[in-house]
Amino acid sequence: MEFSIIIPTVGRCDSLERLLHGISEHFGQRGIKHEVLVVNNAPPGELSERISRIAATFQIAGRAPVRVINEARPGKCMALNLGIGQASGQVLAFFDDDVQVTSEWLAIAAEFFRAKSFDAMQGPILIPSELQGNEEFMRALNRYRTIHFVKYPSSMSEIKTLTGANMAIRRAVFERVGLFDERLGPGQAGMSEDVEFAQRLLASGGKIGYEPNAEVYHEVDWSRLTEEYFRLRHEQQGRSRLLFKQRSLLSILSNFLRSMISFAWYSIKGHERKKYRAKGRYFHYRAMLREKMKPTLASGIEPGQRIRQGL
Repeated sequence: MEFSIIIPTVGRCDSLERLLHGISEHFGQRGIKHEVLVVNNAPPGELSERISRIAATFQIAGRAPVRVINEARPGKCMALNLGIGQASGQVLAFFDDDVQVTSEWLAIAAEFFRAKSFDAMQGPILIPSELQGNEEFMRALNRYRTIHFVKYPSSMSEIKTLTGANMAIRRAVFERVGLFDERLGPGQAGMSEDVEFAQRLLASGGKIGYEPNAEVYHEVDWSRLTEEYFRLRHEQQGRSRLLFKQRSLLSILSNFLRSMISFAWYSIKGHERKKYRAKGRYFHYRAMLREKMKPTLASGIEPGQRIRQGL
């Protein structure tokens, strides 16, 4: 098996069905061996059963080599790691369940790993074509930036991070650097599982390549383009980054105060993008500060240390 495509899902059933339809329609035509692993991370019940029924429709008449794996423990990284353990491919591709693949994705990815020595591939994550000229959407996106779209210059061949909605990684990398950190990501701390993994990959001497033609389109959930979601996302980022970054209380406090001053200054100046950037950093460092200041039962051990030590 050349490729294993791993899709963690917890309940976006309509989106999952569209993604599987696209994989079935496009990837089966390429003559490239692949399997699809849908890792069902929904709690037992009707939602979990619906996910299984959706996947089952793509197993009928050989529409797609789909397998469903159930991971009852909550957390995207729990699901990803279970999928990695059961995958057969030499290259493991990862899609979020709310993206849509393009027709040439599998052929392009296969050629990328055949011709290049990169350990991992990042592909673009694009705005749906019907929204690219939508002024209301673009204003909200530029303000909040809470949906991750990725498009680097096509001349850029090597990058320093990963975005998990559209990436592929050689199996040997996991044997060298380990699996995804299960403290991070949706269902746990909330974010940064892809960033943390990329850092370990680079620290091991690995390289991440950018393939501008391995595109997917990210569905838009308008509820993510709100003040409330903006706050929640930056708080999740702060808590997540504290788990794997060495940050002293003094460093966090100084960045927190700097973000407050920047937010006030750019609010006065009327510079919206810089104001929201500072506002996001304010929420980020405020969440870090709250976590850092939490009392712990283990005397003499800071909260971040307790998590890193697995206590």
